[in-house]
Order: sequence, then C-alpha cells, then structure tokens
Amino acid sequence: MSGTPPRRLLLFTKPAHAGKVKTRLIGDLTAADAARLHAAFLEDVLARLRGGDFELRIAWALEPEEDVPAGPMPGVRQQGSDLGERLYRALSEAAASGARAVAAVGSDHPTIPLELVHRAFASVEAGTDVVLGPAEDGGYYLIALGAGAVSPRLFADIAWSTGQVLPATLERCRELGLAVEMLPTASDLDTPDDLRRLAVRMAGSDLGCPRTRGLLAALGFFSNTATNTVNTETSP
Repeated sequence: MSGTPPRRLLLFTKPAHAGKVKTRLIGDLTAADAARLHAAFLEDVLARLRGGDFELRIAWALEPEEDVPAGPMPGVRQQGSDLGERLYRALSEAAASGARAVAAVGSDHPTIPLELVHRAFASVEAGTDVVLGPAEDGGYYLIALGAGAVSPRLFADIAWSTGQVLPATLERCRELGLAVEMLPTASDLDTPDDLRRLAVRMAGSDLGCPRTRGLLAALGFFSNTATNTVNTETSP
C-alpha cells in the first residue's frame, strides 16, 4: 500500500466443525448444514476482503490441540480468556507490528461491503480514534482503531454476546476520551429469523455471496423453482 499508512484487518472466525459453529441455527438446520453455512459465509467474505486496500489476517478461535488451519490466507490464533481479551491482544499485536490503523470484523456478517471497511480505515487515518459498526442485537460487527487508541480498557469487563456490548463500548470511549464514528447498523446472521431475512434479500441477487446463496438454495430457502436451480457447485 505505497504512500498510505499501513492497515491491518483481522477476520475473527472459527473452523467449520459441526456442532461448534452457528449453534443457534441447529434445529432449523442440522449441525452439519449449520457448519456448511458457516464455511460458506467465511469463503464469501474472504473472497471480498482479499480485494481490499489493507493487509488481511484470519484470527482463528481454536481448541488448544488444534493447529492454525492451512490455506492461502495467513492466520493467527486468538489468545485470551474471553472475546474482549482476544480482540485486544490481536489488535494490539497488529498495532505493534507497524500497522497504524487496525480493525476487526467477524464472519457472521458475510455481506459486509468492502467500501464500508475502506471507509472505516479512512476515518481512522483522518483522525477518528474508533469506528464502530453497530449490530442490531446491541453488539458491533466492526471495530477500527488508530494504533494509539488500542487500550485494554476498551475491551475489559464487557458483557459479550449481550445487548450491552455497544453501549458499554461507547461508554468506555467516552471514559478514555476517544473520538468515535458510527457506521450504518447491520445484522449479524445468528438465528433462524436472521437467515430467513437474508434469504428474502437474496431472492433476486446473491449480494456478493454466491456460496451462501447457493447453499441456501440447496437447503430449500427459496420458494420458486428458478431460484432453487441456482448452481451450488461452489458451496462448501
């Protein structure tokens, strides 16, 4: 990225093990199909983010005995006792490596526009300390920070996976005197209702997620025959 400050984006995710991912979908889907959906989300978002104007790393949540998965994209192991510590450690290590703008996103938001990630980095480079992408469930789907704004206090003692994540993070930003910009609100894809809403949105377009749409078609999420004949060869 010649002529611009270094940027690093961390994609937080897990290996697609049945029964370990997208567990809130199990019941409506089998554990195996939920894992296939997680893999489709990951492949689609990776395909888009690879084209970004930043350095991309996958931050894997792994069991102690698991190795970092091999693949074309560099990966690191998440380290820490909860999500807050894992976010802080990954982002602080990225900042320590020389990146002056760092960010994290999750694979539960596969339709995230690349332009939105670029907007977050550009805002940080223009002087904003923290950029947050608020999620409808009260969390956030993206956080971007200037290297000097990466503080353990920003992530400590947060009730993760609750509706208090975003309000608590904004309060921490006020406490630390950090300037904040908010991106448009979006929804993670965690529940059966989330998935049904995504299928409605994908009725006429894959939204840049061909593997996800192909798998949803194979699983019967589209009612008309034409949509159900979508090619699923690229599905995991």
